[in-house]
Amino acid sequence: MSYRVDPDLEFLSQCSNEDLALLADSLIYKDAKHKKEDSPRMTATLYLDDGWKANYPNNMRALWQPIAEELQKFGGHSGVNWLFRANQGVPYREILIDVCKLQKVENVDFKQDSIITIENAFLQKTVELAIEKMSESERKELIDGLRNVEGLEDLFKNAVMSKEALLSAVQFAFKSGGFKSYVFVLQVINGISKAVLGRGLAFGANAALMKYLGSFMSGALGWAFAAVTTVWGFMGPNKDATLKGVAIVAYMRKKMSLEL
Repeated sequence: MSYRVDPDLEFLSQCSNEDLALLADSLIYKDAKHKKEDSPRMTATLYLDDGWKANYPNNMRALWQPIAEELQKFGGHSGVNWLFRANQGVPYREILIDVCKLQKVENVDFKQDSIITIENAFLQKTVELAIEKMSESERKELIDGLRNVEGLEDLFKNAVMSKEALLSAVQFAFKSGGFKSYVFVLQVINGISKAVLGRGLAFGANAALMKYLGSFMSGALGWAFAAVTTVWGFMGPNKDATLKGVAIVAYMRKKMSLEL
């Protein structure tokens, strides 16, 4: 194993089995079709780890270091990793900055800002790109759903069904932080889950979360968010894997900070 010790990824050891499995599958498979056919990315090696068969998919915490290593390696160039990094990848912060630049994330100081601040900027930009690509009916469905989320009712009570109003609401939610921004992040991860697994996230075991979200996440809207990840696929397998990987890692960190 060539995991590079990285304090920004150590928290993965405490994450849920389901979230780690989604992260692993997103690194290994391009989409649900390839997962169903068990056709991994050509550059993926995680499924070859000695502990993979014994622990996937029910004991993912035992695989957190190989999963982190896979993300680190996708973040670098395989040839460079082998020749100049002792077959190790690159630190998570470097990967995060790279995907932010791909997404043209602005108003962030890559040298000084914290990992959480940069991740939030990346997630906000991803949500904004998804909204930009939505049809008018999809934006209406999103606003109608947000009106029913506890804690967001007032924000969307009189919202005009327009792209601009929704983008302004996204900016406000991420500036406010906490659960308001987490609701949007969930939509992104729900979209990735649908794209990679063919189904959305499961919240049945989390009664507290369901109290806030109700049936909001059960509709077809996740496919609109999944569509933005399709564009990532055109950037090449490594960029697709790192973009999805960073989005999921950022979501997992936010989820842990909210103790959900």
